[in-house]
Amino acid sequence: MRVKSFIKTLAAALFFSVITQGAQAAARNSSGADLKVLAQGAGISEQALSYALSQATFQQKIIDAITRPSEAKPWYQYRKIFITRSRIDAGVRFYLEHEQTLKQAAARFGVPPEIVCAIIGVETFYGKNMGTWRVLDALYTLGFNYPKRAAYFSKEFANFVALCLRERWDLREIRGSYAGAMGMGQFMPSSYLDYAVDFDGNGSENLFSSAEDAIGSVANYFKGHGWVKGHGICYGVHLHGANAQTLMDKGWDLTAGELYKAGATTKAQLPAEEKLRLYCYDLEDGNKSCLAALQNFKAITRYNTSPLYARAVFELSEFIRQGYVKEKALQGITVNPEGRLP
Repeated sequence: MRVKSFIKTLAAALFFSVITQGAQAAARNSSGADLKVLAQGAGISEQALSYALSQATFQQKIIDAITRPSEAKPWYQYRKIFITRSRIDAGVRFYLEHEQTLKQAAARFGVPPEIVCAIIGVETFYGKNMGTWRVLDALYTLGFNYPKRAAYFSKEFANFVALCLRERWDLREIRGSYAGAMGMGQFMPSSYLDYAVDFDGNGSENLFSSAEDAIGSVANYFKGHGWVKGHGICYGVHLHGANAQTLMDKGWDLTAGELYKAGATTKAQLPAEEKLRLYCYDLEDGNKSCLAALQNFKAITRYNTSPLYARAVFELSEFIRQGYVKEKALQGITVNPEGRLP
C-alpha cells in the first residue's frame, strides 16, 4: 500500500499542464467546485488535487447505492441486517482475541470495549468486508457528480489526496466503501487524518490490517465526539399516553424532566435536567419501540447520523457484552462490566 512509485508518478504528472487544466475544467463544470479552495482546505497543492481528479472515474453504481441506503428501511427490517447470531458470535470472539487492547483503549479513551467491537462489527464484520470500491472513484463520483452531497464529498476527496501523500499510498489502489470510507472502522479521509492512532506502537497508523490501530482509533473518534465515560447510552421509554411526536419535535432540547412531566417513564430514573432525545422505532406488528437517547447515543450518531444505526450498534454491543461475560464465566472468571440494558 505504501508505494514510492506514487510520489514519482505524482511529480511527473505535474508537468502535464493539459491534463491538469482539463481536470480542473471538468470538475468545475460538474460541481462548481473551486479547486484552489479545496486544495487549501486540505493543505495540498492544486496540482496534486488536479492530478487525482485526472485519475478518477465516475461510477453510476455509487450514485445508485447512495440513493437507496439501508437506513431507509423500517427498524424491524434494518435490525435483521446487523443483529444476527453470526455477527454476535464473531463479536464475542473479536472481544476475547483483542481483550487487552480493548481494555487499554477503554482506559485511555473511556469507551467500553463492546461499543468498539460493535462499531467494527456493524461497519465491516470485524474487518472481513472493508469495501471493494476504489476510494478515489467513490469520492470523485459523490464529490463532483452528486450535487446533493458535493460540498461534503469534494472536501473528502481533497482530504483523501492529503492522506495518500502523508501515508505515501498510491491513491489508485486504496479500496473502501461506496461512500469512500476505509479500513476496519470505515473512517472517512478527514477522520483518518484527525483520529487515527498508532495503537500497536509500530510507527504507523494502519486501520486496514492492524486491529490494534483500528480499536484505538475508533475509541479516539468517540472521545473526540463527546463520549462521556461511565454514562448511559439509551433507555427504553413507556409513553403511557404521552404525545410522542410533541416530545420528538424537541430534538436534543428535551429534558428528562419534560419527558416525565408528559407522563412517560423509563426504567432508570434520570436527572430532571438531563438532556436527551426521544426516538420511536417501527416494529413488525405495527407498534412502536421508543428510546430515550442520551449523550453517548448522540456520539454514536456522529459516526452515522441514522438513529437506526445508533440503536443497532447499541443492541449489538449489549449482546457482545453478554456473550463475553458468559465466555469468561466458562473460564472460571467473574466479570462485572457496567450494565446499560434498558
